[in-house]
Amino acid sequence: MIDSNIVVAGIFILGLVTGMPIAFVLIGSAFVGLVMLRGFNVAMNALATMPFSKTADVALSVIPLFILMGYLASQAGVSANAYKIAYRWVGHIRGGLGIATVAACAAFAATSGSSVATSAAVGKIAFGEMKRFRYNNAISAGTIAAAGLLGIMIPPSIMLVVYGVITQTDISRLFLAGILPGLLTGVVFSGGLYLIAWFRPELMPVATDRYSWSERFSVLKEGWSVAVLFFVIIGGIYAGLFTANEAAAVGSVAAFLILLFRRGFKLGPLIEGGVDAAATSAMIFLILIGAGLLGQYVALSGFATDVARLLAASDWNRYILLLLILLAYVPLGMFLEPISMCLITLPIVFPIIQHLGFDPIWFGILIVKMSELANITPPLGVNIFVVKGVAPEITLESAFKGAGLFVCLELVTLALLILFPSISLYLPSLMG
Repeated sequence: MIDSNIVVAGIFILGLVTGMPIAFVLIGSAFVGLVMLRGFNVAMNALATMPFSKTADVALSVIPLFILMGYLASQAGVSANAYKIAYRWVGHIRGGLGIATVAACAAFAATSGSSVATSAAVGKIAFGEMKRFRYNNAISAGTIAAAGLLGIMIPPSIMLVVYGVITQTDISRLFLAGILPGLLTGVVFSGGLYLIAWFRPELMPVATDRYSWSERFSVLKEGWSVAVLFFVIIGGIYAGLFTANEAAAVGSVAAFLILLFRRGFKLGPLIEGGVDAAATSAMIFLILIGAGLLGQYVALSGFATDVARLLAASDWNRYILLLLILLAYVPLGMFLEPISMCLITLPIVFPIIQHLGFDPIWFGILIVKMSELANITPPLGVNIFVVKGVAPEITLESAFKGAGLFVCLELVTLALLILFPSISLYLPSLMG
């Protein structure tokens, strides 16, 4: 008799190769596996009950709300103002336009939980300036794609919400844990850009625009919207005023009020934001259902238990096992977008991490870091395709080449986060 694990793996790989939507690949492969293990009736019962059991979770309400908040903030010009502030302060130094892009993405990330939205919103403005000062196309594309990654680390982060829901880890603490690693990533990126501009100035010519100190300080007032949204969400959670769900709702209302204040009432952006939030959330929820079905198959097949038992029986150092687990995300990230990758693997991986005694919040930050790598590595590299949409004249080959530098910088940041867990855990430790 053919082993069900081999059949499920074969269907899964075939679905990915043929380009089927990942949600249907998950549902189809898991359904076949359940039929082989428990029969058609059990599989149909699982298929009927999984949509409700996996989506009727109040914690998931933050996903559409944060997506809506990011859209409204973008429409209100938050990304443009963030770049304007960063440009006036650092645009004149070596690699200044790239560093300004990183800083602007870090600021906009505080209003959006998506790396794609962050790259798209800031990239439209940043690429025009880089082109004006004759920046190398590969460097420009790589910078925009990589800087956008801050959107899934700096809270509010949809990736951290998904991780928290799957692993039953406190989302409020995960949000706090993402702040310092996000800032560290921005610093490492900026340092790398400065060094490239120092040794290869022809790739990143110095911008000729100069601003006085009074002009730099005067432009800070335009960043009030970022400050308001960040402190409403993170300040409210940290002060105990809101849960993560309530903070998402309050943040969405605050973003709408900012849009109303800046642009006046327009029904169009509100409707478009609602449709965008609904479409993106539906995609995430459908993947969540498929991953739940696959997780049920994995649990019934005993595969996760066997893997955990095998690792537990080994005499390897637990940090070596951790590195092996993280390395497994590299090839997965080449073919799966981050949310799908985490939903598929966490039901198997997380029990192992718990058995090894690692902090779940710290591991969540490491998983987000691996997800960042997946967004800029070929062949999927979602952020690279976003940059291609923002700047059609840049070839994909050139964009992936430029992103290669940031893959190296991401590995440096990952190493620091592994060596010094307190970077991730310090802020959560301050919560009562």
